[in-house]
Formats: sequence, structure tokens, C-alpha cells
Amino acid sequence: MADPYFRDALDEGQTPLDPDEARGLKLGWVATRTDLNDAEGENILHGMRWARAQIRRKDVVVNSEAFLRQLHERMFNQVWDWAGTFRQTERNIGVAPYQIATQLRQLFDNAHAWQEFGTYPLDEQAVRLHHQLTFIHPFPNGNGRCSRVMADMFLLRHGGEQFSWGPAPHGPMVRQEYLAAIRKADCGDIASLLAFVRS
Repeated sequence: MADPYFRDALDEGQTPLDPDEARGLKLGWVATRTDLNDAEGENILHGMRWARAQIRRKDVVVNSEAFLRQLHERMFNQVWDWAGTFRQTERNIGVAPYQIATQLRQLFDNAHAWQEFGTYPLDEQAVRLHHQLTFIHPFPNGNGRCSRVMADMFLLRHGGEQFSWGPAPHGPMVRQEYLAAIRKADCGDIASLLAFVRS
């Protein structure tokens, strides 16, 4: 699929930007998706370091809207001026913009209950959290990456080990396997996603 804001095509599963979101790009030198991925990659590392420091603090609630927004902002604030801000536009994926806050509140309440009552094993709790965050799709871009870090921070906060997110190196074939597992989870079957995150 072509992206009118970059000279190269979208990879499978990437969300195209709307015109207002594209204007939020802070870096004038970015001309291709490859440039964008490189810039975002550096920023994401900063966000992950911030998140790891935060989960050591007892007063930080990882599975919360506040943490999610801060994480997204830290992961993308050097690239996008809308980092940490919920999307205002409809997508072919995700809930309607007016439903984002309500759906997140319900998800985080569910995640608290899963923890409190041991509803699912820890890995499954993190996978369900990740999947529902990608399903809600709260931000204009970066939802998959942010939700993977959220799942890892959830695991680390509760004494688990972060996921591998598929076999290394993470190339196009791994991405296709991940997207296929997400689509199965959309239909209620999370077994493939559970297997993928530890492969």
C-alpha cells in the first residue's frame, strides 16, 4: 500500500497516517518509512529505559491509562508532536476515537482483576493486555510497539520475564507470523499469540 507522506510503501500491518498526524512529524529529514523507522527506533530505546526505571517504583501503576500515555510519549516524543495523545481519527483498525478512554479503562480494570484473582497465568495476562491494546489502537501510530513494551513491563512488574516476541532476527517473516497470530486473537484464539511471544 502506498503512503502519500513517504516515498516508500507501507509494510504489512502498518497504519497509514492522516494529513494532520503527518504534519506532526518533528524531523524534516525523514523522507521514507525506513528513515522514520530509524528515528523512531532510537526514540523507542529511550522510552524503554524510562519504563524500566518506572516499574521499579512502587507508586507507579503499570496497567493504567496514565502509564500507557506516558510510555507512548517517551517512546515517540522526539519524532511526533502528538506522542502520548489519543487519536482523533477513524481507522480501519481499532475502536472509534470516542470509545478509546472507556475501552482502556475497562481493559485496565480487567487486568487488575486478572492479577488479583489469578484468572490466567501471567504470560496469558500479558498477552491479553497486549492484544487488547492493539485492538483498541489508541494512538495515531506506534500502537503495536507500545503495546509490546506495555506487556513486557507488566510481566517484569509482576515477577515475570519479558517476551522474546518471535525468533530473532525480527524480519518480514516474523512480522507476518506475528500479524497472523494477532488476527487469530481478534477472533478469540490467543493460542498462536501465546506461542509466538515465547518463540
